[in-house]
Amino acid sequence: VPTGGRRGRRGALLGGSRPGARGVAALSPAVVALDVGGTAIRAALVTAEGRILHATSRPTVRGGRRDPHLAGTVAAAREMVDAAAELGVAVAGIGAGFPEYVAATGRLTSHEVLDWDAQPAALLAPLVPGRPVVVESDVRCAALAEARSGRGRGCGSFLYVSLGTGLSAAFVQDGRPWRGHRGEAIALGTFGVPPSVDAESTAAGIGGRHPGDDGPVPAASGQPRPNDRRRSGKGRHPATLEEHASGAGIAARYTLATGRAVTGARDVVRHAQAGDRTATDVLRTAGQALGTALGWVVALLDPEAVILGGGLGTAGGVLHDALRKDYTAGCLRPPPPALHLAGLGTASGLLGAAILARE
Repeated sequence: VPTGGRRGRRGALLGGSRPGARGVAALSPAVVALDVGGTAIRAALVTAEGRILHATSRPTVRGGRRDPHLAGTVAAAREMVDAAAELGVAVAGIGAGFPEYVAATGRLTSHEVLDWDAQPAALLAPLVPGRPVVVESDVRCAALAEARSGRGRGCGSFLYVSLGTGLSAAFVQDGRPWRGHRGEAIALGTFGVPPSVDAESTAAGIGGRHPGDDGPVPAASGQPRPNDRRRSGKGRHPATLEEHASGAGIAARYTLATGRAVTGARDVVRHAQAGDRTATDVLRTAGQALGTALGWVVALLDPEAVILGGGLGTAGGVLHDALRKDYTAGCLRPPPPALHLAGLGTASGLLGAAILARE
């Protein structure tokens, strides 16, 4: 099966050796886990013990569109099912996390990131006849995995923040992510940028677009665009936290400031490490904005801990240092809840999807 991305690989993604015939038999059955983002579609065949037998990744964008018709998602799932057949492992179901709003029924309720035109459960079910297909928000999948076997294990409550291409969050209490009435309790990225960080920041200043319009800045993985927000002032409104602090937002801000195009936040980090003051400033202010906003959320929810996940959230460096400083200063009642990096790293979304498929 063509993957359209990196070749599938065998063995344990989190460590361990390639399973032999006896090992596979002992660990079967497995579930197919999908972590669909704005940048990449990741898939894995995961055992009940959390061991990854086969994994693959492919770009989300095809022909300038993000996974049109969810064809890449279905192809990734099919590859896992075929790998299971080759290994002689039964597939017990499919769990999938998507960067959209997801209702309690498992239905996507937004078109903010992906170019989908059919519900994913309906597309994936024929791959595993008679087996469950569970669809959830990607950030809640990651939060669930951290609650079970990551830094959130043993916490009565915590806020999980996914900072990667996009920005979103989930509140977890007693081991379960809180979805909210409509499944939309993930929208940290729709917060405005704190005036203390950038009083003049506007959405129109980042690529000249208004959320909900077509424009040069795409929606980012893990956080839908706030289409229902209205313009204020002279046709503009303050930039959202996602547009300021997410990977996509950081890249856009750097390009706007320098006129030099970058492919993502990793390029900005490399420029900062090489002594680029503009890159350093963009990363620093992104961390300040997010740290200040997390102080607001802590004042409202009073979690035991805050856990940073996602590729950018766990990367450390200038952004993280500024985030921690402003988070500590912004919490109204010291000491602030402990701030941790995700224990499962970028694998949390996949492992959370696997948990949902089993339960």
